[in-house]
Amino acid sequence: MRGMMINLRRWPLLYPVVVAVIGLALTRTDVADIPIACSLLALFITALLWFRQYLLALLLILGVLWGLGDLIFDASRVAVDRQWLNGDMVVTADVEKFEQLPTGRRYLLQHIRSDNDLLLPGKALLYQYRNRKHTSEISIQAGQRISARVRWREPQNYRNPGAFDYRAWCFDRQIALIGSVRGSPEIIISNVPWLEMQRQKVRRIISNVAAGHDNGVLSALLLGERAQLSKSVSRLFSASGTAHLLAISGMHIGMAAAWAFALVWFVLTRRESWIVRFPVRKIALFSAFLAAAAYASMAAWPLPAIRATVMLAAAALAWHLSSRSEPMNTLLAALTLILLFDPSAIASLSLWLSFIATAALLLWALKLDRKEELTWYQRLSGGMRSLLWISLLATLATLPLIITTFGRIPVYSIPANMLMVPLYALFVMPAGLLGELCALFGLDVWALGLMQFASMAVNQGLKLLSLLASLPAGELWAVAPSMLLNALYGAGMLLTGYLLWSEKKMRAASVAAVVLTIYVAGVLFESEVKQPQWIVWDVGQGAASTLLLPGNSVIVVDVPGHSGSKFNGGTSVAAGLRYLGLSHIDVLVLSHAQSDHLGGALSLMRQVNSVGDVWLPDVADAHADKRVKAIEKYAAEKHIPIHWKGRGDERFVVNSDYRLSLKVLWPPRALSLRNANNTSLVLLAGVDDQKAEEKINILWPGDIEFAAESSLVKTGLEMVDAMLIPHHGSRSSSHQAFVHALQPDLAVAQTGFANRYGFPAKAVVQRYLDRGAEVKNTADGAVMIRWTGAKEGDVLQQWPINAGHRRDMARSWWQPWSVGQSH
Repeated sequence: MRGMMINLRRWPLLYPVVVAVIGLALTRTDVADIPIACSLLALFITALLWFRQYLLALLLILGVLWGLGDLIFDASRVAVDRQWLNGDMVVTADVEKFEQLPTGRRYLLQHIRSDNDLLLPGKALLYQYRNRKHTSEISIQAGQRISARVRWREPQNYRNPGAFDYRAWCFDRQIALIGSVRGSPEIIISNVPWLEMQRQKVRRIISNVAAGHDNGVLSALLLGERAQLSKSVSRLFSASGTAHLLAISGMHIGMAAAWAFALVWFVLTRRESWIVRFPVRKIALFSAFLAAAAYASMAAWPLPAIRATVMLAAAALAWHLSSRSEPMNTLLAALTLILLFDPSAIASLSLWLSFIATAALLLWALKLDRKEELTWYQRLSGGMRSLLWISLLATLATLPLIITTFGRIPVYSIPANMLMVPLYALFVMPAGLLGELCALFGLDVWALGLMQFASMAVNQGLKLLSLLASLPAGELWAVAPSMLLNALYGAGMLLTGYLLWSEKKMRAASVAAVVLTIYVAGVLFESEVKQPQWIVWDVGQGAASTLLLPGNSVIVVDVPGHSGSKFNGGTSVAAGLRYLGLSHIDVLVLSHAQSDHLGGALSLMRQVNSVGDVWLPDVADAHADKRVKAIEKYAAEKHIPIHWKGRGDERFVVNSDYRLSLKVLWPPRALSLRNANNTSLVLLAGVDDQKAEEKINILWPGDIEFAAESSLVKTGLEMVDAMLIPHHGSRSSSHQAFVHALQPDLAVAQTGFANRYGFPAKAVVQRYLDRGAEVKNTADGAVMIRWTGAKEGDVLQQWPINAGHRRDMARSWWQPWSVGQSH
């Protein structure tokens, strides 16, 4: 049967590129631990030599060496002298890029020199927060050189299960330091590059016609500036599997090129003499490439756009040389070129999505290989079928990546993409690009009209996504899939592809349905909690902890976060729970109305599948707080009960193995104090193991200080097995009588790394040590204790950083004193 097998001999670059990529991946990424990676490399090299594939073995070794060389080079760029971290300093730097944030501005700096003539090898991110006292601030643009007083720190990681490796993200972009401006920066060289002035024109047009959500989407699409995207917009696109529309990548570059190609082709084919005289295909292809390059330039050439443009150039060249060269070889050559210039791209999701999409389209074209003429109706219906198939195949091919990256199951991905891709391809992008072009040529009236049309189309798309999100399972969260489950899914989809290629459509559909069902069930099914476990999360200078009990009871106490932040304690706890195999909360307790205890509550509630109920202190401060009112509004929309708690309230949860009591010790109802810390909910959890006849007491004291502690001591306190240290270890709390009454075995201080308050205070820590407690600090990583009820004893650990250890090892060669500083 025609087309049953792919002739791999037509792709002589396939095996060389595959082995080089394997060598690069095993050294430049953390896909496998170092001992396992070394064993695999030895196995591959031995196998290649055994089969006398000497060239492939050499390419494998070259891939390894190239990855190691790039790793060491990047480490040299992010290595910093200790003097950069010794308090405030005055620096001069060039602004490479800036982004407008809800809380201020963020600048990417290069060529950074300190006042004592130190030169930073790499780059730095500088944050300038809004100053409420000074409404008029200097507007700094890309290309200018500035002088500023700055306090620097190294990139930090929060050490939690499932945490994003921010330190590795900075390493791969050669970002050595993170800083914040002290005072107001000064512009010392104000020559703004021509390209940045053009971008300013486009920003002005967008701000004049779009507001709120539309502004953020158009800025992301046309200028690559995603910082203005609101959390609600990002959530809608992620839930529907259309998040790829917001990042300038292969599809956007392809749209710009396709419209330019179609326009030039249409113009040049209007006259027969032009068709004969001019090389229409070459001119159209060249115009398409120029349009894509111009679009990427206006977006400041983000890395995905660079890779997508190279892929587009490869595809165009492959089409141009189709009679003499196999297109897939050109694509493989483009992949090799990208990895030669940017080896760290081996771990980039956008690179592999662009590569797989382009390869799939080439294979699709090869499979169809139609020569017959089609009517317009046949072309339209064929195009719709192709869009359906592409949406389906893209969803199936990228499902593990989407779930791993975004934590969601895009239930309505296919209809969402079927509607949103044409909307953006036919209306938003053409109108936006033409509006951008008009703005560049000073045709503001036309630019405003076109941008207004694009804004209206964006708004309609957002309404559509909101409708899909409101449907059952419209926002469905998944637990983190295991490597084995992802591997089984990948193998099943490869088998599906083979059967499709072999024209066995019914078998392919059956295999795909079975594999998809098993995979979705696997990421929806929660892991079983077998023993009581308490997790105190590393969330910086804030409080968040979780108690897990057999029967999969999940009690979360406090989640910090700041206004306008996309990533906070809520996102950290939600990601950690999904990593542990859980996607629901039974009880969410918010001790008091301060950002470092409840600022991330909305984020957490939106990132789990269900919340049983919410507990809040029944005091005046909490009832009047705006953040609490926002929580109440969301809870009402989702039918989540709110319970206002006071001293003496108690709740019991009983199953076959355990009995849980949650008892509120403080505050008295309607308490009103000037010091809001002393209105914190103080919660005592008692866990009775009915088989082992063991009881575990855990205390959450919030931010109470001496006055509230004294009242609790007078009323009587039970001894506890584990507790949080009140008020993060402040000197105003944990007085001697309070610590003596509790006598904890484990006391945990929740503090930020190198926090400016000096928490926990040494005297406070010593009081707990004197009573025989083991003291832990979440600044060193999330604290996790599991009560086994066995003779071996309980299991206490702090979460280690495994991700990015190759980078840390490379950094240590250049900067030995930084070893172990995972924050």
